[in-house]
Amino acid sequence: MTINPFCYTVLPLDAPLCGRDEELATLCTHARSNTNVVLYSPRRYGKTSLIKRVQEVLSREKFITTS
Repeated sequence: MTINPFCYTVLPLDAPLCGRDEELATLCTHARSNTNVVLYSPRRYGKTSLIKRVQEVLSREKFITTS
């Protein structure tokens, strides 16, 4: 029997985002300047969690974000 190592639950926005502070800051800067960005990596690397965190940061700054 193979055990799936991935957790498929929805992570809360306040969950730790370990080691992604630089990426978060870069993406927020690009979003504030209305720059398009392509974000790619293998599956299950946290792309969606990172983007949701960017949306949270920007919404606190009164930017309009969509999910």
